[in-house]
Formats: sequence, C-alpha cells, structure tokens
Amino acid sequence: MFENHQLDCLPQHQSIEFKPLANNALLHAQLSWLLFYVPLMAVLAAVCFFNQNFANAAQTPLMIGLPIILVVSLIFNLISVRLKGIAVRSHDIAYQKGVIWQQVTILPLSRIQHTEIHRGPLERKLGLASLRLYSAGGMSADLNISGLSHTDCKDIRQFIQDYTQHKQAPEQLQSSQSVSAESTNE
Repeated sequence: MFENHQLDCLPQHQSIEFKPLANNALLHAQLSWLLFYVPLMAVLAAVCFFNQNFANAAQTPLMIGLPIILVVSLIFNLISVRLKGIAVRSHDIAYQKGVIWQQVTILPLSRIQHTEIHRGPLERKLGLASLRLYSAGGMSADLNISGLSHTDCKDIRQFIQDYTQHKQAPEQLQSSQSVSAESTNE
C-alpha cells in the first residue's frame, strides 16, 4: 500500500561541497569571448575605414565603449567561472552556476538516459570537454556542464553508466524470476 509520510526536516542542498571547474576553464571562457569581440572590432574598423561619416560620429563612443565592454566581460567571465562547480554524489549530480542569478541544478542519476561528451577545437587544445546529460522525456540536454577536464568527463560518464547497470541488474533479475515463476505455474 502507498504511504506518503510528511518530513519533519528537509535535507539542505547548501551543504553540498562543489568541486571547481578545470584550471583551463577560465582561459577557455576568456578566449571564447575574445573570439567574439575581435571579429566585431574588425568589422567596426572596416565600417569606419570605408564610411568616413560614421567614423566621425562614432569614433569617440567606440574608442571608449568597446574597451570598457571588453574589460567588463573579461571580469564577469572570471567571476562566473570561479562560482561554477560540480558535485557528483552517490545518487545525483549537482551543478552550480550564476553570478547575479545563482542556480543549483540537481539531476538524479536514475533519471539520466543519455550522456554526451562534446569537445570543440579550442576545448581539445586546452584539454577540456563539456558533459551533456539528458533525462527521460527531454529532447535537449537537461544539464550541460562545460569547463571540465576531458578525464573528469569520461570518469563521470563511466560512473553514470556503472550506476545505471547496477540499478538495472536487480530489475532484470526480478523480471526473469517472475517470468520463470509464471512458466512453472503453467
């Protein structure tokens, strides 16, 4: 019979000890932002070169604004990467992120259906990878953790696979016992 007992005290997720991302995660974040800003600055420089009226009107705001935006973005990335963390526990994975809006996502291992390790060219060069975890019923990744070392990604994926196999082994044994019990009854 189903019973639903009320809890007197709730477990605290604040007590989770998060492991920081890999050492190269900050470098990856900074280089990714620079790969966005350098082409943007090149386009703006080309527009200024070919359009003298635009150059005269926008020269001062561009010369002051773009470096300020670049420095603020780099500082934001520094803080953001330092605040991210992951915790792999016996029955779930917790991921913390956010500077202004902080978020802690806890995904039970029993819900994970599929895992992917993604490595772009910059991530391969830095020895990093992104781990994508998909749960039942979702078309997109429920948890996307970037900035992990490739070794950590492989270890976490193996841990999830081992957990899933150990969870499924008793279920398969139980279903095969019920099938054999039915066949002996007939």
